[in-house]
Amino acid sequence: MSVEDVGGGVTEIRLLGGERRNVLGRSTITAIEEAVANPLAGTRAFVLTAETPDFCAGYDLIEASRGVASDLIAHDENFAPLRRSKIPIVAALQGNVIGGGLELALSADVRVASPEVRFAIPASKLGLVYSETGVRLLVSMLGEALARAMFVGGRDLKAETALSIGLISEMVGREQLRERAIALATEIASWSTLASSGNRQILDVIAGRIDADPAALRLASFAEHGDLAQSIHQFVTRRRPPAKVPTPVMPSDS
Repeated sequence: MSVEDVGGGVTEIRLLGGERRNVLGRSTITAIEEAVANPLAGTRAFVLTAETPDFCAGYDLIEASRGVASDLIAHDENFAPLRRSKIPIVAALQGNVIGGGLELALSADVRVASPEVRFAIPASKLGLVYSETGVRLLVSMLGEALARAMFVGGRDLKAETALSIGLISEMVGREQLRERAIALATEIASWSTLASSGNRQILDVIAGRIDADPAALRLASFAEHGDLAQSIHQFVTRRRPPAKVPTPVMPSDS
């Protein structure tokens, strides 16, 4: 995994285990969490990307077989710093997005994907009872009926369906995926930090992920010299008609 300042206030967190489909071991999860919990100076947006062909095929079952599997697979605290972060997160998704990879993707605010992307949670097939946190995450994002279809019925989601239900915000070709995700994160980073952070936090309060005071977050945006005040001033200035220049009175010939 790598963490890089790509400019414009954006930090890229990139999975670099493409040959093993970017599976998630404990060290990788910890590194992702630490990168978000302790962002590089000037970070105003994160973008999650991965080496091809897949975004992430889930938890590392080989690592799980060598240790205590319950400490890795579908642990309730996995990706908690991402869900609690005040900084917006964009994810670029390709290929398989499975199990823990889907949990990671759902920790982002905005997801863009390539047309061949596939989402799945093969928990019942593997003999796994998933974490309450993971199940709540899917229910809050997809609704109970679809979450049941995935957990109990083994349904997977393809790109067109994911786009139609809002799981992803847009589809782009795999060659343009990383570039598009970084461009979107750069645009988000250019907006009001207070507003982006506050809106993310209120959404997380409503989803039951964090405790915060929505009223206080809203009122903070009305600071006298804050971003909203400046936006209102600029809008009014643009709409104000230009001052009329008096027409000079020409002297008469009489």
